[in-house]
Amino acid sequence: MSDSVDDQEMSFAEGEAEAAPPAKAKGAGPGIARILMIVGIGLGAVIFIVTVVVITVSIVNKQGKPATTIVKSEAYQATTPVFQYVGTIAEIRTKTSDLEPSSIAVKIQLGLDKEDKDTPVEINARMPQIRDWLRQYFTARTAEELTPDKEPIIKDVIKENLNNLLGKNSIKEILFDTLNVVKL
Repeated sequence: MSDSVDDQEMSFAEGEAEAAPPAKAKGAGPGIARILMIVGIGLGAVIFIVTVVVITVSIVNKQGKPATTIVKSEAYQATTPVFQYVGTIAEIRTKTSDLEPSSIAVKIQLGLDKEDKDTPVEINARMPQIRDWLRQYFTARTAEELTPDKEPIIKDVIKENLNNLLGKNSIKEILFDTLNVVKL
């Protein structure tokens, strides 16, 4: 009997060894490694694309400078400056130099810097000269030269000549209260 028990024990030990599954290796399996590889490739592709875009944009924009230069004109200022106005020049009435003259009636306001305290005094002191120059200017013009579309040119000429008369560029703006040209 002892032989048969030994045989049985042996067969039991051999059966156990055959039935035990093989031991698994510890660590990441092939599925996780594949996922990490795909994520790494995607991340590398994103970094590469962003780098190419940044370099391309900087070359196209020439280091951030705009492609066109924005020119600011006095005609398109966001706000006009606030001036003090001298309106002590009485209305000037005269005739144009046309063959059939037209009547002219002009009332002018002179715009000065708000802080300028000397120029209004000088304008009042030179009022006869200013009125005479304005009368001569408008008398030398034709009715066609005094149309509304030519007002900016007229204002620039008056401003330039009055600044020359005063000896400094203190007049900043010319406004017309009235500029009437009526055929007789």
